Amino acid sequence: MIVMKKLKIGVLGTSNHFLKRIVLPLMATQWCESYAIGSRNVEKAAAMAKEFGIPLWYGSYEAVINDPHVDMVYIPLPNHLHREWVEKCIDARKPVLCEKPLGMNAEEAEAMIHKAQDAGVPLMEGFMYRFHPMWQHVRNIVRTNQIGAIQYVHTSFSYNNPSPSNIRNKPECGGGALMDIGCYAISVARLIFGHEPQRIMALQTSHPDFGTDMHSSAILDFGGPRASFTVSTTSQPFQKVDIVGAAGSITVHIPFNTFVDVPAEITLVDGVGTRKVEFPISNAYGIMFDAFAKAVMEGSPMPLPAIDAINNMKVIDAVRCSAEKGEWVTL
Repeated sequence: MIVMKKLKIGVLGTSNHFLKRIVLPLMATQWCESYAIGSRNVEKAAAMAKEFGIPLWYGSYEAVINDPHVDMVYIPLPNHLHREWVEKCIDARKPVLCEKPLGMNAEEAEAMIHKAQDAGVPLMEGFMYRFHPMWQHVRNIVRTNQIGAIQYVHTSFSYNNPSPSNIRNKPECGGGALMDIGCYAISVARLIFGHEPQRIMALQTSHPDFGTDMHSSAILDFGGPRASFTVSTTSQPFQKVDIVGAAGSITVHIPFNTFVDVPAEITLVDGVGTRKVEFPISNAYGIMFDAFAKAVMEGSPMPLPAIDAINNMKVIDAVRCSAEKGEWVTL
């Protein structure tokens, strides 16, 4: 029997996202472990490493990538830094798991993916929600026609972020509602329908101070059936996905930032009646890291294929284009 070791993860940056959502799940994974963390502020890296038992800390991202004992790299940096550091990881032949969205646009995503494929280095975009057992179940309900042919999907996702210094409120850093949370709404529609939309119509409202899109809405035409979404960075924190078929519906109450300390829940309506379905307490981030690490060790395909990151970015680009032109944009 082959015994697989845990892969040592190098983390670029001491982001609040890593602190709040990643550092603890990594402690419970089967196939990977936090090994090194780098920051341009070495004191921050040292403090986080000491607090959570990460063996090494560095005062630069390069030092993490160049550490010969780092087996894979996780990138939770701001969107505008993804391409630079993904490509440096590829040059160092380090498998890399990068937070979504992979690039600032589809062209960047394609460039990164082609570079990784040419070098034979694993690269995956970190859409963690797809690994949650809840979404696996929802997808299976749809695939087995339990609520009939899907007619429409609607996603609502919002939070209120008034901070001028927050990276999500800086357009040059890839901030705004569409990039930060609209990418989820697009991803989930593509997941449910199982193919790409044909055309998009969108509307965006710019923040008067930040210049980012504070509201983004779109209709995605999937060739008859459609998806729609509204995302916002100036509204009450809220998220929900409604999937409506010809014979029933599914409501996913907290679809993306699913709680990790209580069971997740969906409401399912079909010809028999209405029921609530609960799922065991799970952490989608931990499941994603394990799936990525296992694929790296086995040399098997990435759990989320590279083409998915490119196609999601193409829709994001089309939403921007449609909002600017005020007309339908064909993919």
